[in-house]
Amino acid sequence: MPRQNSPLAGKALWMLALCLSLWGPIGLVRAENEGQAKLDEATELKLSARTPDDLGKVIRLCEEALEEGLDEANAKLAKQILAATALQRAELMIQQIPRVARNPSLMRQLRRQAMSDLRRAIDANPELAQAHLLIAQLERLPGGNHDAALQHVNKAIELLKDAPVDRAKALLLRAALRESNEDRLKDLAEAIATDPTNTEAWQARIALQIAMGKMEEALEDARKMLEREPDNVFALQAAVQSLLGLDKVDEAVALLSERIEQDAENGALYRARSGVYVMQEKYEEALADLDKAIELDDNDIASYLARAQIYLQQDEYDKANHDVSTALLIEPNNVQGVLLRAIIAGAQKRYADAIADLELLVRFNPSNEAWVMQLAAYYQMDNRPRKAIELLDQLIKQNPEAWRAYRLRGDAKLSISEHRSAIDDYQQAIDLLEKQRVELGDEAVQSDLDYSGLLNNLSWVLSTSPDDSIRDGQRALELALEAAEVTKFEAPHILSTLAAAYAELGDFDNARKWAAKAVELGEQEENEQLEQLKQELESYRQNKPWREEQNVEENQRPVVSATDIIDT
Repeated sequence: MPRQNSPLAGKALWMLALCLSLWGPIGLVRAENEGQAKLDEATELKLSARTPDDLGKVIRLCEEALEEGLDEANAKLAKQILAATALQRAELMIQQIPRVARNPSLMRQLRRQAMSDLRRAIDANPELAQAHLLIAQLERLPGGNHDAALQHVNKAIELLKDAPVDRAKALLLRAALRESNEDRLKDLAEAIATDPTNTEAWQARIALQIAMGKMEEALEDARKMLEREPDNVFALQAAVQSLLGLDKVDEAVALLSERIEQDAENGALYRARSGVYVMQEKYEEALADLDKAIELDDNDIASYLARAQIYLQQDEYDKANHDVSTALLIEPNNVQGVLLRAIIAGAQKRYADAIADLELLVRFNPSNEAWVMQLAAYYQMDNRPRKAIELLDQLIKQNPEAWRAYRLRGDAKLSISEHRSAIDDYQQAIDLLEKQRVELGDEAVQSDLDYSGLLNNLSWVLSTSPDDSIRDGQRALELALEAAEVTKFEAPHILSTLAAAYAELGDFDNARKWAAKAVELGEQEENEQLEQLKQELESYRQNKPWREEQNVEENQRPVVSATDIIDT
C-alpha cells in the first residue's frame, strides 16, 4: 500500500518550496548580472575618462559586461555608455585628421580607428544620429564610399526630424554629397526652411547660385542675409558679385558707398569698391579708395597688392614694386605678393628676378599648372628654351590634356630649330582644343586669343621652315587666315604670318599686301619686331619667300634674385 508522508517530510517539502521562492529568482538574477561588476567599473571610469586609452577601457568593460550577462535594464545602460564612449573616442580621432593631412598613412590609420568606433556606437545604438553623420563625413574623404555616405546621412536626417538645428546641418552635408546642382539646391532650400538661422546653408546656396549663373536668385538671398546680418561680409561680397554679374555696376558701387557711409572706418569696404571702380576703368577713384584703406590700416596687405596691380597696369613699375615690397615686409611669405613681384619683374624684362620668384613658388606647389606655365614662359623669354622644355615635359606627363603646355613647348622647340617636333606639339594642342570645342562649345575656344597665337605659330613654321619636307603652304594659309579672323586682321605678327603663307604658295601680290599692312600696324604701335616686318616685306617685293631658322643659344647664367644680393 502507498506510504504516507510523515509530518517531517511535509515540512521539508514546504521549506524547499520556500527556498526556491526566495533563492530561485536571486539565483537567476545573479546569472543574468554576472557582468554587473564590470558595468559598475565602466560607469565609474566614464566620469573621468578623457584620453583615447581611458575611453577604450570604458568601451572594453561595457563589451565584456554585455558578454558576461546583464538584465534588460543594465544591458540597455551598458549599450548607452558604450555608444556614447565610442562616439566620443571617434570624435577625438576625427579632430586629429586635419593635423596629419601631410602624413597619408597616419591619416588613414586615424580614419580606420574612428570608423571602427562609430560602427561600434551604431551597433550599440542604431539611432545615434551623430554617429551616422560622422560616418558620412569620413566616407567623403578620399578612398571613401560615396553611396555609404549618402546612406548614413539619409538615416541621420530621418532620425533628426524633431531636431531642426541638427537636421539642417545634416541636409547641408547631404547637399555636398549630391551629384547634381538641382539636387543640391533642393537640400539647401530644405535646410534653410528647417533652420532659417543656419548661415552656412544660406551662404552655400548663394555660392551655388552664383556658380550656376543664377544671379537674380543669389542677389535676393544675399539681400535677405544682409537684412538679418548687416555685418555679414560674405553676403555683401555676394550681393556685389551678383550685381556685377547682372551688369549692374552702378548699383554695386551704390551698395558699397551706402555701406561706407554707415561704416566709414572699414577699410575692406573701400578696397571692395576700388575693385568695382577698376572694372569701370575709373583708376583714379580706385586708387583713392585704396589710399584710404591703407590710411585706415597701414598693414593692409590686400590693399597694397591691389594698388600695385593698378600701378602695374599703368606701367608705373617703381610704385608697383614699392607697394609689393611693403606688403612682403609685412608678410614675407605672402604667395600673391611673390607672384605679383615676379610679374612686375617680367614686365620690366628682369627675367632672372621673375624666374627666381616663380621657381620659389613652383617648389612650394609643383602641381600649380599656371605657375609652371608662367615659369616656362619666363625661361623662354630669358633665352633658356631647353629649361622650358624640360619643365613642360614634366607638366605634360602629369596632365596630358594641358594644351597650352604643348603650345608653349612647341614655341620653345621652334626657337632651337626643332621644327618637326614643334609641329607635333602644335598639332597636339590643336587636337585638344578641338576636343574642348565639342565639350565646351565653339565660343569657349574661338574667343581665346591664345588660340590665334597657336594657329599663327604653326602656320609660321609650315610657311618658313628651311626644310622642304616640312613646309605646307596650303595648310599654312588656312591656319593663318583663321588666326587673322580671330584677331580681326589687326595683329601685325599674324598678318606677317599670313603674308608668309601666301609667299610660300607663290602669291606674292597678297604677300606684299599683307606684309605692308603688318608694317603699317607695327609702326603705329611701335612693334618691337618692326625691323623684321620690314625685311619680310622687302623679300616679297623681290618675289622671295621668307625662310627662318632660329637657333637660340641657351642662357647659361645662374639665376640670382635681386633679393639674394641685397646687403642686409
